[in-house]
Amino acid sequence: MNIRELIAQARVALADQAEPYLWSDEDLLGYFNEAVQEACERALLIQDLSTPTVCIVSVQAGQAICRLHPSVLKVERASINGGLLDEASIESLDAQMGDWESRKGQPRQFVFMQSVGDGNPGLRLVPEPKLNAQLKLRVYRGPLQPMKLAGVCQTPEIASRHHPKLINWVARCAYLRPDADGYDRDRAQLHEAMFERDFGARPDANVQRKRRDKRPRLVKPHW
Repeated sequence: MNIRELIAQARVALADQAEPYLWSDEDLLGYFNEAVQEACERALLIQDLSTPTVCIVSVQAGQAICRLHPSVLKVERASINGGLLDEASIESLDAQMGDWESRKGQPRQFVFMQSVGDGNPGLRLVPEPKLNAQLKLRVYRGPLQPMKLAGVCQTPEIASRHHPKLINWVARCAYLRPDADGYDRDRAQLHEAMFERDFGARPDANVQRKRRDKRPRLVKPHW
């Protein structure tokens, strides 16, 4: 479904089909863009292994931290010059070797660094690379660009079967807007619960870190 079709369906769900509208097309467009991002963060709907700007990163010698494309939510697989890297966490590295931050050599592990504020997500390579290299990734990400109403009619960058489910988040946002006619906290909570039923709860960073730390340790030969 394209964005204009989705906006029309959202108006039916919101009983907002007669002009003047309570919520403008621009309002609903913004809510749909937020819904797509929220769904991707909860359910990891977009897997990418081929977009060059997302999945290929040039690494310079002495560069331990590599910044990634802002859309990246999770790194599923990483390799450097053909050698696979194991995912780790700062806690697990501290437990394995106290001097890991100062080690240099061929990277064998990585720590995924979530974005903070306006910064991009990143990878910390362990040990720090001594030579220039190319990092190849398979990631889960959000949409590359927000949808727009102008120009070619766009569709959400997730599978079409998920498109109607986005309306619950749109309704949640619409009913939470401070407005004498549209505000309805109870309906907003109902639609948020239905969205969570479809896409899952918002991920907790601490839970994700603990799951990484519980992964069985792999014994790998030296490259």
